Order: sequence, then C-alpha cells, then structure tokens
Amino acid sequence: MKVAIIAPSGVPFIWGGAENIWKGLWLTLNQQENMTAELIKLPSPEHDFWAIIQSYQNFAELDLNHFDLVISTKYPAWMVSHPRHILFMQHTLRGLYDTYPTHLTKNIDHLAQKLPALYRLLSIKKPGRTHLAECFAELKRIKELQILSQQDIALPGPLLRAIIHFFDAVALAPEQILRYTAIAHEVANRKEYFPEGIKPDVLYHPSSLPQAGVIGNVHIPPAIFTASRLDAPKRIDLLIKAYCKSGVKTPLRIAGTGPQSNELQKLIPPDAAITLLGHISEQQLAQEYANALFVPFIPEHEDFGLISYEAMIAGKAVLSCTDSGGATELIRHMENGLIIKPDCDEIAKAIKQLCDNPSLSYQLGQQAYNTVKDINWPALVKELLNKNAQYLPRILVLNTYPIYPVVSGGQARLYHLYSELSMLGYSVEILNLDFNTKVIKNRNLNENFVEVLIPVGDEFRKKLSTEEKRLNISCVDWLAAAHPELLPEWQAEIKRRAPWASLVICSHPYAYPAMIQAGVKQWLYEAHNVEADLKAQIYQQHPNEAQKIKELESQCAMGAQHIICCSNEDSLRMQALYQIPDHQFSIIANGADTQNIKYLDQAGRKEIRIQMGLEPTNNISLFMGSNHGPNIEAAEQILIAAEQNLSLQYIILGSVADAFKKKNIPENVRFLGVVSQAEKQLWLKIASIALNPMLNGSGSNLKLIEYAAAGLPIISTEFGVRGTRFEAGVHYFNAKNLTGTIKNTLKLSESQLDQITRKTAGYIKNELCWQSLAEKYHKEIKNGMHKVKNKEESILPSSPLPISSLLY
Repeated sequence: MKVAIIAPSGVPFIWGGAENIWKGLWLTLNQQENMTAELIKLPSPEHDFWAIIQSYQNFAELDLNHFDLVISTKYPAWMVSHPRHILFMQHTLRGLYDTYPTHLTKNIDHLAQKLPALYRLLSIKKPGRTHLAECFAELKRIKELQILSQQDIALPGPLLRAIIHFFDAVALAPEQILRYTAIAHEVANRKEYFPEGIKPDVLYHPSSLPQAGVIGNVHIPPAIFTASRLDAPKRIDLLIKAYCKSGVKTPLRIAGTGPQSNELQKLIPPDAAITLLGHISEQQLAQEYANALFVPFIPEHEDFGLISYEAMIAGKAVLSCTDSGGATELIRHMENGLIIKPDCDEIAKAIKQLCDNPSLSYQLGQQAYNTVKDINWPALVKELLNKNAQYLPRILVLNTYPIYPVVSGGQARLYHLYSELSMLGYSVEILNLDFNTKVIKNRNLNENFVEVLIPVGDEFRKKLSTEEKRLNISCVDWLAAAHPELLPEWQAEIKRRAPWASLVICSHPYAYPAMIQAGVKQWLYEAHNVEADLKAQIYQQHPNEAQKIKELESQCAMGAQHIICCSNEDSLRMQALYQIPDHQFSIIANGADTQNIKYLDQAGRKEIRIQMGLEPTNNISLFMGSNHGPNIEAAEQILIAAEQNLSLQYIILGSVADAFKKKNIPENVRFLGVVSQAEKQLWLKIASIALNPMLNGSGSNLKLIEYAAAGLPIISTEFGVRGTRFEAGVHYFNAKNLTGTIKNTLKLSESQLDQITRKTAGYIKNELCWQSLAEKYHKEIKNGMHKVKNKEESILPSSPLPISSLLY
C-alpha cells in the first residue's frame, strides 16, 4: 500500500507539534509490512488574504491518485481530493474559527451587491467539488479586477472567514473523508470543526522525540523545565511571573523560539534563575526532560499538548491549567500531575509545592509514565488505518460495464439499487470496464455513490475482436473472466480499493478471476441471473465456453459469503445446481424507479395522446428488451402477433432491434433501438398495453416492473412474471394465446383496465420500488450476511478448481 501524508510547510518554516506528528507517522508507516509512505508538503504562507486562498487552491488541485491512501491533519492540506482520505485533525485555521475575534462581525451580507456570484456560492449550505471550482474561478476574477478594499481583505475578517469555512466544508464533507479522527477531545469538541453530526474518534499520538534510554544527569541539580513556542497563547509570560512570585530557588529553563522572545527576555528580573534556551537539538531536549524536577505547561486551549506527553513519558509530573485544553486530557490532578486555575497566585503555589516536596514530584511522575506508556506510534497507525472504524462503511461493487446513463435492465438494477443503498449510510464504489475512456475516471452518481470507469487496453480489444468473430456472440463479460491478465488496471484498482471495503460485491461472476488475483478473500455474489442457464442458451453452438461459464459461476457462488438472487426461482435453481444450502441466499428483486416513472390511468394516457396529435384510441403496444436470447424469442412472438392484428402498432425499444436488422418486419412493427430515458418515459405514457411474452431467461424481469409502475395493462406469460407475486387476472393478462389476449384486453373498458393497473402499480410502489428494496438490502447487511463464515459453515469445496482452468 502506498500512503501519502499531506501537509503544509509553514512560511517561514518552524518545527512544531505538527511536524512531529508527520515525522512519526512517516517513519512508522514505512516500517509496516507491504507499505510505503511519502510525506508531501507544499509551501503554505499565511501572511495575507490572497496567499491563504492560493495555498488552499494549490492543495485542491493536487492529484495524488497514484497513492492508495492519503492522510491529512491540518488545513489547507485536507483540500486534496482522494477516494481514500483519512483525517487526523489537529486544528483548523483557528483565527477564523474558535479564536476569531469576538468584536468582529461574521456576517458578509454587506458584500452581497458588490460580490453577487461569490456571495451566492458562500451561502450554499452543503457545497461540493463543483462549487469549489466555481469559487476559485470567481476569486481569480475578483482579484484581477481589484474590486476588494483593504477592509474587505482584512486578516482576520468576515470575508476570509466565510471563504475558508466554505473550503473546509467541501474538503471535510462525509463523501470526501474515509474516517474522521482528532488528536484530542479538545479538538473533537470544537464547534464548526467537523460537519454536523460527525463525532470523530480521538486518537492520542506520541512524540517522535528520541527519549528512550535517556536518564537524568546526577551531577546536575534538577530544574523546572518547559518547552514551547514563545507566543501569547502559550502563556510563558504568566509562567515567568508565577515562578518569580513563588520564591523558589530551583532554576527555570525554557526552550523554544517565537515572536515573544524579546518581550519575555525583558520580563525576567536580573537576579531570577530563569534561562531562555532558544532552539535546542532533539538530543538536548530529551536530556532536559530527563533532568527536570517537573514540567509546567499552561497554554490556553491547547489542541493536544505534545509537551505534556513528552514530560510524562520521561516520568515527569506536569503542572497545567484548567483551561489548557488538550494539554490536560492525560493529566489527573494529584494522581499524575497538577491541574490548577490559570491564576498567577495559584500557579506560584503549585510551583512551590512541587519544589518543596521533590518526593511528590517523583511519585506523580511515575504515575504519569504509567498513564502514557502504551501510547506509541505502531498502535496509533494500526488504529488510524482500522477500516472497521470508517465513518461510512464502504461497499465495493465489481462489474464489467458502465451503468450510466441507464439503458439496459442490468444498468438499471446496479444504478438504482446501489444509489438508494448509498443513501442509507454507505459509501459505494462500483468499478466498471469502459471502452470509451483512456484513463481511470471517477464520476459521482450521487453524494456517496461513485462509478469508477476503468479503460480497456488494446490487447483486450484485439482479443475481443477475435473471439466475437469466432463465437458470433458479444462476449465482453466472458472474456474479462477468461483473460483478467489483459485488464491490468482493473485488477490494480480492485487491489487498491478492496482492503478498505467493508463489503466486496461481485456483481455477475465475471469479475471473480480478477478479484481473486487481486487478493480478495471474502465477497458477496450478486447473481442477476443463473448465469449457467442463461449462457447455455446463448452459447448453444459453443458448449465448451458454456461449461466454463458454469464452472466460473460455481466457484464464485460456492466461495461467496452470501448470494443475492433476483428471484426465488433463481435461488432454488442455484441451490440445486451447486448444492449450496438455502441459508446462504437472500432475495433482492428487481424494482422500478417510481420517482421518475409515474402512474397514469387510461384517461391520462388518452389525454397525452391527444396533446401529441395521436389517435386517442388504444392502438399502441410496447415491448422493451436488450439484444439477448430470451428477448429475441419474445420479439419473434410479437412479430407473429403483429401479422395477425394489423390494427395495432407494435413499438419495440432496445438493442434487441439489432437481431432483426436483416429480417422482414411487418409494417405495423417499429424497432426504435436504444432510446434515451426521456423517450422511454414518453412511450410508457402513451402506449396502450405492454407486452411481455417471455419464454426463457433468468433473473427477474425489469421491463415488467416498469410497465406496472407506469400503469400499463400487461400481457405476459406466466414465466414472464417470475420474481413477483403477480396473479393472472388480478395483476396481468395471461398470454397463452398472445393474439387473442391482445384483442380481448383492448375490448375492456377504461375502468376495468384501471382496476387492474392500480393494483399492479400499488404492489410495485409498496414492494418493488428501489427505495424499499435498498432498505431490505440494508437490513440483510446489518444482520450480518457479509460476516466471515466459520469453518463449520464454510461451503468452499476441498479442492476448488484453479482459475487457470477457466482460461482458453
């Protein structure tokens, strides 16, 4: 695994707690087996309005997709967009968040007329990446036109605050972050740091300071020691005043540099035993801790307080204050340190108490060490990379074709089912092969649903051309299974993404070989059909290939943790075919997009036909199907019926038209081929009846469900309604005699037809809409159908067929 730690490089550069974290993470990640890490830093000046915005944009435009995982801890580095992004929050740009001056307004309404486009963007409650690009472009335009006043670009100021909050909202949104963690409860609990409803895990980090084995110098009297950046929030001035007031003789040594250095030096009386050490080496720092009697650390609302940890791991008591934030989270008053009010007199008393009673300092220090001894880098990294603690459980779906735009039934199932599932608390990625892209592309189908398009290389294309000529069959899916070595990018992406998935779903069996070779050990098999039966029909002239597909499905199903079928008939067939017990199966039927397919009664259909200038009478039948054996058979039945009933128009949608290009077609039959969703919706509205004379096939029938949802009277074979509980005469008309049933159906009154179609549409809405099916899927997942099988439950054959047996 390749990991990128992304971080800002301060301008001017200084070494601090953040640098300590990045160093520790980098060293530890590179010590892990099969893992390499890189620390990537970009200069990030913060001296003015435009410099801060540019720093954010630099990270937003950084492409790190050649890494498997990225870890960020601080602004603006977390602007990087990556599908596997772990946040280990130190803090935001605090001057625009929790330390924003109370006397300044946060409102930017006064800029609405001056900056209308930017104001509109900054007012969006949940901005996304598309808004981010628009915002950067608008800010560039504003800068070039120089329309902002000095007051507008004040730092800090309301406009910059609004912009940075907008940027952070985009970067830290749930769809962008794999896992939310924070370095301390102080950080986790700050208002506006995290998206609403997010409760980050708190993971304490150690120091990268080499303290092990460093012991105090017995020849040097112990001193009071602290280390800190010398600036106002650290309250070193308060420490110096309290020390002087305490009257102790024990020296106070202070390491560090910062903007208050000269001011603090002037504050020290000439006769005080106080030394400002300035910058010191890591070796000297470790020695100073070892020599210390105790360590005072009294900052105001510190994020975590690395000084506290470094002192405690050195076995030293820490003196801190009640408002020191994260610095106190490891300290228990009078057990392993002291926590007192941030008052000069109180601090002076505590200093005197510890100096006058060295044994107390020693006892507290020993307990301090015991408190933090188990905080270490390997433990932190292990927990940080814990995939089971992700904010949204990840589902990785493997498939062989793009699913958007939706044209076929298979696309409809994958798009709608997983889109709805992603709205129930999952992050879904679906990896699909695509002949129309040259590079790997991610496209967001909704907030938590990403389609990853994997390019198909020249070698695969050449092999496909050869095989399709030999077989006279479209065979992309089978070739992907037979020759996964010709799809190296597909395998590589599976290997990169699978370790972070809570659940891997092999949708159809054709990704199985690539999935196994990528190292996936556990998966769920989503069987759209009984593939062995379906391909046996399609590959009738090629029994060798049909047998290999059966063996492929057998391995995929028998090795799966669980199997999803589209119908009970398919489940029973697979149980018998592969001797798999019933409890290994669940049924998630096909459904309808009831949000977009609206029910229309007969009067509504007549009205639309009139509006379009068509005959109001019922004279249009509809059939939809892809270019696949069972649909071709059904279309042939429709052509026979068309020759016997010339008064009815027969509209046939879908790629099934390809099978009839060289055949004589009756004049009242129109093959329209693949049409847009909008055109399909139109035909569902104006058709008089829907035909479904299916004789063979597997899975369940999506076209049937869409007919029903739209309110079309359905004429179907009994086989055609498999996977539903439709009853002839109640939900549909039985097509034993297709021509006769069509004539009889068209003779029925509008009220008679409406009575049946309302029952059928109601059944779909209640049981077979994608939303309800996804909720059922969600319950199955929650009930543990994806848990690892124990040895007693395992159904793996003792000697599974090698994948090589599937290859040509």
